[in-house]
Amino acid sequence: MGLPSLWQLFKFARDTQDLYHLHVTMKETVSALDDRLRTVENRIIRMEAEQGQVVSEAKSAATGAAALIASAVVSDAVTRVTRVEEGVRRLSTLGGSMALFDGGGDVRRTM
Repeated sequence: MGLPSLWQLFKFARDTQDLYHLHVTMKETVSALDDRLRTVENRIIRMEAEQGQVVSEAKSAATGAAALIASAVVSDAVTRVTRVEEGVRRLSTLGGSMALFDGGGDVRRTM
């Protein structure tokens, strides 16, 4: 075995060692990237779950607002119906005579 063959063997061993170090570095890099991707995946999953909760809370708030508006409308309708019923009662207590309202809620008989 001559000196050039020994040199080639040494160069091959050195290249193999460099490739091994490159392999170790790549393995560590891929492992770090995998950890980061898992972290991002977990955050996305958590955000999706929180989004579902936000949607649920928004629906509840909308339902509450709709119920509040509906109760206000019903309350207004009850008030108006009560006023009409009071007017009808006043007219019926007048014995069928013609009556005029003077704007202040008082009734004047005209006949």
